[in-house]
Amino acid sequence: MHPELIKAHIRMKGTTPAAIADELGVTRTAVAHVINGQPSARIRAVLARVTGLSEAQLWPAGAKPHASLRRRVLPKVARDRCGFPLDAVPIGSARPHKGGAA
Repeated sequence: MHPELIKAHIRMKGTTPAAIADELGVTRTAVAHVINGQPSARIRAVLARVTGLSEAQLWPAGAKPHASLRRRVLPKVARDRCGFPLDAVPIGSARPHKGGAA
């Protein structure tokens, strides 16, 4: 199911992803990642209970994480594979210039 539909189901039940995060003692980002397809049995179970839908309905088997999550994770993986230390290239910045004067 698309992440926006999951959030709509949560809101229709009178709560928010932020309230669920507070209830579970996890970050709002953790709940957002699970809504977008990242696995977490504990958070998925609560989201299924809150929405009244099964986990299989919310996240069909074989479904890949939603594109918004992939866009945030893949650039970091690409930098790791290029040999740049993580602290040398902040997320969202351009690669360091290798040429002459900057």
